[in-house]
Amino acid sequence: MKPIIFIFIVSSLFSRYVIAQDFYPLKRKSYHLNVAVDKKTTYEEDLNESPYVLPDLTAQIYPGESIFIEIEQLNGVIKNVKAVAENKFPDKTITISFTQSAKKKAHELMMLKIVNPFKYVLRYNTKIYLMQHKKWINTNVLPVPAGLSAFETWPDIITSIALADWSFDIK
Repeated sequence: MKPIIFIFIVSSLFSRYVIAQDFYPLKRKSYHLNVAVDKKTTYEEDLNESPYVLPDLTAQIYPGESIFIEIEQLNGVIKNVKAVAENKFPDKTITISFTQSAKKKAHELMMLKIVNPFKYVLRYNTKIYLMQHKKWINTNVLPVPAGLSAFETWPDIITSIALADWSFDIK
C-alpha cells in the first residue's frame, strides 16, 4: 500500500509542476506569421514558441496578436508584469493588440492599441522591428491615460513590437 501512495503523491506533484511550468511564463505557440507588403508580396516568418513577457518584463507582440498583461502594483509602483491567458482581473490587466491594416492585400498601416484600466497614467518605451531595415528601432509613444485606451499607428511594415520600462504617473 505504501508504494501506491508514494506513486500517487509523486505523480500528483509532477502533474502540478508540469501544468504550472506550461503556464508561467505564458508562451505563444509556434506559428507562421504572414504580413502583407504589396499586392504580390507578403513577409513570412516561422515563429518558435516564446514567452509574451521576457524576464526583463519586456512584452513582445507580433502583428495579429492580442495579449493580456497583468500588472501587480502598489500605490502606482509596478512590482510585476506577466502575460495571462484570460482577463480574470480586469482592474489590473492591460490589453494590448497589434494589427495591420491592408487594402487589397497591400499594406496601409500598423496599429498598436493599449487599454489601461488603472487610475494612473501608464507609460512605457517601445522598440519596433522594421521589415525594411531588419533591425530594432526606438520609437516615441504617448502615455495611456488613466482608465482609457490609446492607439499608436505607423506607416512602416513592423514585424514585432517590444514594450518595456512600464511605469505609472503617480500624482
